[in-house]
Amino acid sequence: MPTLIIQNGALSPPGTALEVLRNHGHSIRLVEVFNGHPLPGDLDDVDSIICCGGEQSARSDLDDPLIVAECELLAAAHEQGIPVLGLCLGAQLLARALGGTVARMDPGPEVGFVELALTPAGREDALYKGIPWWSRQFCWHEDEITTLPPGGRLLATGKDVTNQAFVVGTTSYGLQYHPEFGESALREHCERTDSFAESGGGSEALMRDLQAHGPDFLRHAQRFFESVALFLMPVDRINAGIPKDISH
Repeated sequence: MPTLIIQNGALSPPGTALEVLRNHGHSIRLVEVFNGHPLPGDLDDVDSIICCGGEQSARSDLDDPLIVAECELLAAAHEQGIPVLGLCLGAQLLARALGGTVARMDPGPEVGFVELALTPAGREDALYKGIPWWSRQFCWHEDEITTLPPGGRLLATGKDVTNQAFVVGTTSYGLQYHPEFGESALREHCERTDSFAESGGGSEALMRDLQAHGPDFLRHAQRFFESVALFLMPVDRINAGIPKDISH
């Protein structure tokens, strides 16, 4: 069965996540909701879910039928034990779906390469094997998760945004930052000249930070999604013993 990837925005591609999962033998079903692709009506043929970022808001005070539908889908997946990974907006949707809260950041967006620290729980979590206790991760958001869902464990935190990564149970993870952004997506965001980019110091500063922190970020992202593929969403969870490629 496929891994369902929900792409919420044209500027938030699955990038490294898609590349690594494919390299580990995953069948992928990509749903571009920003292009009008419908969400699945049930989870009968879904093995795992990655919910990506986007320009929408997961705040409960906004009435968005698509956001409500995604929350219901993620809540159902969690209830059924289907592995879920939410990224940025996807993390906020997962938090809301499982009983957490999301609100607009004060005083403003968090943009660029932000230093995050793993909590004691994060240092022990299988998905963070090989990830430094302190690292620079790429953020691009104006909402934040203000309260974790009941039973949620904090895995990573930052100076301005506390809830940067969390897990509920053993198979539902949310990351406020963007490890899925590959080199092209990082460059595209750092070259932007809109108000979001200005809140991060402007394109020149963002491009300098990309040069300084980009290589480590990309290396850590590769390692993170390898752990996702091996521990959270292993192919042999459903397809035991089936090799990805056969060479002659």
